[in-house]
Amino acid sequence: PNNANVLTDLGVMYRRNGQYVEAVASFDKAAKIDPRHQQSRFNKGIVLLYDLKDEDGAIQAWEEVLAINPMASAPNGQTLREMLDGLIEAHKDHDH
Repeated sequence: PNNANVLTDLGVMYRRNGQYVEAVASFDKAAKIDPRHQQSRFNKGIVLLYDLKDEDGAIQAWEEVLAINPMASAPNGQTLREMLDGLIEAHKDHDH
């Protein structure tokens, strides 16, 4: 129960089951156990952005990852900084 990687995997399973709120809670637990855990925060941003449509929350989650590792990148190789900048740009457009 106190393993950040296991909790992150659990969050991924919740997401696969469509249990998005539970997924975010699991990622939050992982981040609390390991304050430098990047994957839990990255995944939290993904769920918030794509599943819960919470752009502000996603921006915050990814900013936390970049605070830990400014060179962080997504599994597809895109840098998280690029993803975040794109999200912030799109978010600005939605506000107008």
